[in-house]
Amino acid sequence: MSKFDRAPARLACFLSVTLLAGLLGGPALGANAPRDPLNGRQSYSGSNMNCLIANDFYVIHFTALQPGTFKNEATPFEKYCQEVPQIGKTYLTMDLLDRDVRSTPISLRVVEEEFGVDGTPTREIATLAEVPAKIYKNGTADTQVDITKPGHYALIASIGEDAITEDDRLRIPFSVGLPSPSKSTDWMGKLTAFITIAFFGTMALIGFRTWRAYRRPKAAEADALRYPPA
Repeated sequence: MSKFDRAPARLACFLSVTLLAGLLGGPALGANAPRDPLNGRQSYSGSNMNCLIANDFYVIHFTALQPGTFKNEATPFEKYCQEVPQIGKTYLTMDLLDRDVRSTPISLRVVEEEFGVDGTPTREIATLAEVPAKIYKNGTADTQVDITKPGHYALIASIGEDAITEDDRLRIPFSVGLPSPSKSTDWMGKLTAFITIAFFGTMALIGFRTWRAYRRPKAAEADALRYPPA
């Protein structure tokens, strides 16, 4: 078999191995996963303000920071949105975009939450940090917490001296050390692509071999007519 005859088989094999490597060798999930720049809930870009949290009355820009440095970034902190890939000391900041709120007392609580089977929080398990109400004239409210286990958490800001209604509370949920929900269907997409390309690659190989098997007798007949026996 010539190198041209082997080309379709090599192409099918290459596509299969490449797709399988992409399926199995994608970004790791869980506590040791790196930041995923394609994940909007995890990636961070201050200029794009891509981590906005709001309710009917208030809007803030949320950032979770951990000690460390990303490649090509000069800051001594790794910045995340609502999916923090690893446990440890975490700084939580809220940029208050409403100027009126900057002259209003705000109290902060960081809580661990329990989620139900439907993916909604059912109760608060524990309070990890608490900051009494005060005014943040510089427009940034912040606190820090040492998170020791993967799970679901929330930063709850109570806005105003008498924050007694849900409208006065802004809840910012975030996860730590957990697989990203956005990744739960990603492997299915890769698997579907792998199966699809493998199928069409196999069909192409079968079609090529069938064509060659059909072509050889025709070529032999043509040679016989062109060069009759002496």
